[in-house]
Amino acid sequence: MHGGPTSKNRHVGDLGNLLADPFGSSYMCMTDKLISLYGEYSVIGRSVVVHAQEDDLGKTDHPDSSKTGNSGARVACGVIGLSKEFKTVAPFSE
Repeated sequence: MHGGPTSKNRHVGDLGNLLADPFGSSYMCMTDKLISLYGEYSVIGRSVVVHAQEDDLGKTDHPDSSKTGNSGARVACGVIGLSKEFKTVAPFSE
């Protein structure tokens, strides 16, 4: 069952929505109760996908809501990894 980060029933990877600026840049920092960077539930080596539309968090009657959040096409993806270098990025404002 698809949901949001605070939903009782959700996929582990249901991390909610992020906002992009007019140039397509985005910044997101979050803590999640189901995933971790280390241990049995580590996301290292797993993928992350950004969709084109806002995720409805499984709350609508659309046929795709309970599977994908009706969030549209996949527009970006990557593999989660660790870096020796960490750059602090200031979030943009609306």
